[in-house]
Amino acid sequence: MMAPMRLSILAVLFVFMSLPALAADTVNVDEDGVILGGFDPVAYFTAGKPVEGKSRYSHSWNGAVYRFASAENLEAFKGAPEKYAPAYGGFCSYGVRVGKKLAIDPAAWEVVDGRLFVQLDRGTRTLWLEERDKNIAIGDRIWPSIRSTPKDKL
Repeated sequence: MMAPMRLSILAVLFVFMSLPALAADTVNVDEDGVILGGFDPVAYFTAGKPVEGKSRYSHSWNGAVYRFASAENLEAFKGAPEKYAPAYGGFCSYGVRVGKKLAIDPAAWEVVDGRLFVQLDRGTRTLWLEERDKNIAIGDRIWPSIRSTPKDKL
């Protein structure tokens, strides 16, 4: 009688212990929960280049820790996080286009129509840009179906 109850308790504990890992897979974060490799998402828009953020200017939003180069950028993000957060949870945009959740290089990026897209590397960025609008349309269509899927299941 006790063995089935123990198994049930263990099964419930396993499910609850797995939830944070599954939730973390909706955004591309490192082991410390930091997104974009610690680069400032606002700087892509305002400085037109990747700028490394500082841990003293950090803010948690939507399952990720964002870092900023200045207090001004931090405040801008707090006022409109959806405007500055990277598309597809910060996963490689070309990867999403092909149904995968891939790592990114913060130096491989593009702002298109007010959205930040990041890529695996500069070569992937070049490939993605060749059919940019088509790749965005496909990525936008695919992302909702893979958003909550753990990356190792894709």
